Amino acid sequence: MNKGNYPEQGTDIRSVSLKASGDPESDHRIIFIHGSPGSKEGYDDYLGHPALQNLDLVAVDRLGFGQSQTPVETSLKKQAQVLLPLLQEKKKTLLVGHSLGGPIALQLALLAPDYVDSLLLIASAFDPQLEAPKWYNYMADTLLAKWVIPDDMLRSNEEMMVLEMELQKLAAQDWKSLTMPIVLVHGEDDDLADPNNSYFAKKRLPHANLKILKDEGHFVLWQNVPVLVNQINEMIASSQ
Repeated sequence: MNKGNYPEQGTDIRSVSLKASGDPESDHRIIFIHGSPGSKEGYDDYLGHPALQNLDLVAVDRLGFGQSQTPVETSLKKQAQVLLPLLQEKKKTLLVGHSLGGPIALQLALLAPDYVDSLLLIASAFDPQLEAPKWYNYMADTLLAKWVIPDDMLRSNEEMMVLEMELQKLAAQDWKSLTMPIVLVHGEDDDLADPNNSYFAKKRLPHANLKILKDEGHFVLWQNVPVLVNQINEMIASSQ
């Protein structure tokens, strides 16, 4: 745990599985937070990318996913709290969040703004009105469906059923208090997280840089790795 006044943690960091690469002695740490469902392996293209090996790279399995042997945690705040010990006073930290990892990264920055130097939020969900449960979420929440749907999808559905309420809690906080560089990236053709989510975030983060990518969808994280690697390196360079 770093110096500083942190909110009380909801879960011990030892409950979360991590995957690291790059240079652990680097002054710059990148923390990758996956969506729902997902795992830290979703960032393997970044953990192994030659252009990032001079940085301290850390990907996490969120609570209830991958090798993090815990129940699902539907609270965005508690998901963020468990990651607080990864923030180090001596390192400049860039948080990278994809999909549901985006609002968790934002919440982490709101909890400890002095320990987060920049945010890259990709294809993320922010607008409560856009993230109300869909008909298929209600279907997956039935007893019968739970017999046939894979466990990781069931855990994801638990998060989706309360996401609207969790995003309302996030939206009620003071986003304008965040003064670090923030980049919002969204594919124009995203049919899983409406691009209007990032426009919603832009209104609450006036200084953020919003990039809408043509011919890209929700899976831009994997389908256009070079663009996002370049974005990471640009943000690192600007924080030197």
